[in-house]
Amino acid sequence: MMKPLLYIILLLLLQGIFSSCKKNSGDIAFDAPQKQYDLTVEGGINTFYSMQAIRLTKPSLDPNVAPQPIRKASVIVNDGRADLVFRELDTLPGVYVAYNTRVANYNYGYTLTVKYNSQTYTAVDTLRQVVNIVDDYLPFSVTKTPDNIYSGTVPKHTFGYLNPNKWWINYAAVLRDTWWSPEKFTKANFYSYTHVLGSPNSLYPLTNLKHTFSLSAKNFVAIYKFSVSERYAKYLYSVFLETDWNGLFSSVPVNITGNVSGNAQGYFSVSDVDYKAYRAEELR
Repeated sequence: MMKPLLYIILLLLLQGIFSSCKKNSGDIAFDAPQKQYDLTVEGGINTFYSMQAIRLTKPSLDPNVAPQPIRKASVIVNDGRADLVFRELDTLPGVYVAYNTRVANYNYGYTLTVKYNSQTYTAVDTLRQVVNIVDDYLPFSVTKTPDNIYSGTVPKHTFGYLNPNKWWINYAAVLRDTWWSPEKFTKANFYSYTHVLGSPNSLYPLTNLKHTFSLSAKNFVAIYKFSVSERYAKYLYSVFLETDWNGLFSSVPVNITGNVSGNAQGYFSVSDVDYKAYRAEELR
């Protein structure tokens, strides 16, 4: 009598387990975030162009809806000496630009002030001098094929560098098609990052994020190297822990805190920039 009873109990338990594992795709829904932000800040100050660009958007609560531009805000950056007033571009709603002709103020804080909808948001980042690009330490690899094609692999993340940096690596047959523009926020796929810290999880393989290219000998590869402050480097590392490096054994997602005050997210960054352009045949 005991064995049949045990079999029945075991069968009921298994049935309960399997029924609890069944999911109806129609029941899957995104929960509203616990914290809803007023705006997101992207971009900042660079030393390469006189043009400076900052984008302000309203975060979306729907995965199928893109963030909406923040219009008619007041955007000012002070470099410790004077204010730089930004104006919104008519052709790019939510993107604010200014033209800076002053000498870079290295190792000092630049302060962003945004006024929108009767609220004021501030952020501070420090300008660090970039270490110039060195040919022997480029964060990508190039090989020449038997048919004289130069194939390159650009990993999104490289670890163990002496300094954290952000890179823009682009390639084209015409040099001007490789140029970086601070106001074009939609071309983020060309950015890659070198980190001081090591790989975040040696036990779980990282997503192999990279982009590749195949060029003829006379085609161009443009490289922009951006300095990042210590705080910005930590912010980026934290963001990637929740995005690019989110794996099977990742912890519960958390809100990443940028450097913008108030009910806002994102990061206002200040970067020194070095630039080099190569023919593909020079990258060996």
